[in-house]
Order: sequence, then structure tokens, then C-alpha cells
Amino acid sequence: MNLKRMLRPSSSVLAAGALVASAIAAAPAHAETRGYVVSWFATATYSQDFKNNCPQNKNGGRYGNSVKALMTIGYTEEEAVKIMATQDALLGPEYMKKIESRARVNGKPASIYNYPEAVADPMIELSSGKYAFGFDLGSKNNDAKFEDPETHLKVDNQLWRAVGCVESFKAVAPDIPYFEDLTWHLMIDSAPAWAFQVTGDDLSKDGKVTVTFDKTVQHLMRDASGNVMTNATYVIDPSPRSHNVFQGEIKDGELRINSGNLYLEGELPYYTEISLANTHMRIKQESDGKLLGYWGGYTDWKKFVYMYTARGGINGEDVVGMYHALKKLADYNPDPKSGQNQMISTAYRMEATTVYLATTDGKIIAKPGSLPAPAAEKVADK
Repeated sequence: MNLKRMLRPSSSVLAAGALVASAIAAAPAHAETRGYVVSWFATATYSQDFKNNCPQNKNGGRYGNSVKALMTIGYTEEEAVKIMATQDALLGPEYMKKIESRARVNGKPASIYNYPEAVADPMIELSSGKYAFGFDLGSKNNDAKFEDPETHLKVDNQLWRAVGCVESFKAVAPDIPYFEDLTWHLMIDSAPAWAFQVTGDDLSKDGKVTVTFDKTVQHLMRDASGNVMTNATYVIDPSPRSHNVFQGEIKDGELRINSGNLYLEGELPYYTEISLANTHMRIKQESDGKLLGYWGGYTDWKKFVYMYTARGGINGEDVVGMYHALKKLADYNPDPKSGQNQMISTAYRMEATTVYLATTDGKIIAKPGSLPAPAAEKVADK
């Protein structure tokens, strides 16, 4: 199975772009379709019990990692602490240049961000807590599974094990991990949005549905308060590159998808793409009208860590430690030559708001609307 090909359509498929607009508009005449745009997206974190997740608390934040980094280039801990007492929030360039070029390639100094393999594994602390958001992706290693705090099912999420004790990920929703929050809010005013539509015979009740994901040609639109605007109109990008169709089911008011591969092209400085093999989703309607859900599956661990190494760990993350942790914990799609797993189980948290979706010729293909409420809420309403 060529996962890379499955997750990213080849360039030859792009010629079929004109066919996508007609395909997504060709739902059965009796069906109804509702439109949504992703308004919040981040790695799913569970830091509510940080002390039990990370009992050693050894990874530290910017200050602690700076002290450890100074020690890697020859300073004693006492000397490193004294140096930090003279610095501002960031180490000065005279120290950072030495720290960042401590890798050795062919005997010569090299960037630790370009060559993390050329630096010893610092053995960062891994999350050892009980809980993580996610899905059962079929792993046979039950000892490595977490318990989802909402479903209480055993789930696969080794990316969280790798980064759960990293300071940047010490976030409890609706807070977003620091770096992801920073880049998301900087770029959503210019990067094309991600949209999806839900099609079914009767979306006022449970049943089988088709869920279609696409990129739009516009960025997210905000209201006067700076929030993502509800009921705005977005035009679907006709390129098939980010066109994904899943078969799903709404059961007890929750939309679920349990198979397939997802690829959404991004332009954010953090999520340049969302690529998931063995895609799982659960999405439900909140009381305020927005959708809240989790996406899970297997993603390329090197691409994930590159988003940090390419920017030098701007929040003081030990990105070399993250690299080695993700590599060790990768749990899917072994390389045929080395045996090294190329993908890692993960989960994302997302929110979405209701919108109109249209094709480039102006045809409305989805309208705002709600998903059915869970049975318990229906009984309460009566």
C-alpha cells in the first residue's frame, strides 16, 4: 500500500479540477446538505492532570531548556545558571550560534534543526498519564494505549505520549498549544479555510451520511468581535488536491467517520497540510450552535516535528528531544528497508461554524444548519 500516494493526489489528477465542482454538487435530489467551516484547529491536548502525566517535570520551559542547552556545549550547570541571569527572555546570539551548530556532520559543525539525528537523544520526559483524546486505530499493543477521557475507550495516540510533557503543549481546551495558537491566529486572515459538508436524507435524525472535505478559495471571515463569522458564504476550491469524500453515520447525535485517508492542503506556517491515514472522526453539535469534534489517525511524524525544527523551537522547546521521541514512538507504516515506522498515531481537536458553501460558478451546494441533538438532550427538552 502506497500511503504517500493515497494521501496526496498525483499532479496528473489536477487536470480533473473542473469535474470536482460538478461532483460535489451532484447529491441526490431528495438529500439535504449542510455546510461548515473549520474555525479552530489544534493538536488535541490533555493537560488537566499534568502532575500525573509528567511526574518528573524534567523537560522544563524556555529557561530550563536554555540551561540544559548551555550545558550541552560545555558549561557547567552553575555556569549556565549564571549566564541565564544576565540574559533577557532569549539567549544572546553568541550562545545560540554555538548551541544551534553543535551537530557534527562529516566532522564539521551543522545545525541541530537540520540534522537532529547528529545530536544525542536528550531523553525528554514522555507523558505517562492515563488519558489522551483519540481513537482505537487497531494497534495490538494494549500497554501503549491511553483512555479517552470522554468515550473511556482505549485509544492510540503516541504523538501525545511524545509531546505531552513539552511546555508548549501544556494547554487545556479551548486554549491551543502556544505555537499552534500563535500561528493559527496570525494566518487565518490570509490562508484558505477548510470546509466540509454533511449530506443525508434527513439531517434532523440519526442515519447514514456523506461527509465531504475541501479547501476554500477564501480565508476565514471574522465578525465585528473578531470571531469567525457564522452563515457566511465560502467558495469551494475546485482542485481535487484537497477534495475528500467519506461515508459516515450520525448516531445519538454524533457524527462519526471510521475509515479512509484525509489530505487537506494548508498554507499556515504551522499546519502546511493535514494528512491522516486510517482517518477517524467524531463531531457533535454544541449548545451554542458550533460543532466540536476530534479527528484522529496516523500522520507523518517527520513532517510534524519539522514544523518545530524549521523555526528553531521559538518557545524554548527541546526540538531535538521531540524529534527522537517521535521517532521512537512512531507506530505505523514501517519503512521496507530500515523497518523504522514512518507515521505516528495522533488526534486533533477542531471546532466548526455553520456556513453556505458554493461552487465557483455561484451555485449553493450546502446551507447552514444543525446536526440532530443527542437522545439525552431530546428527552430533556421534552
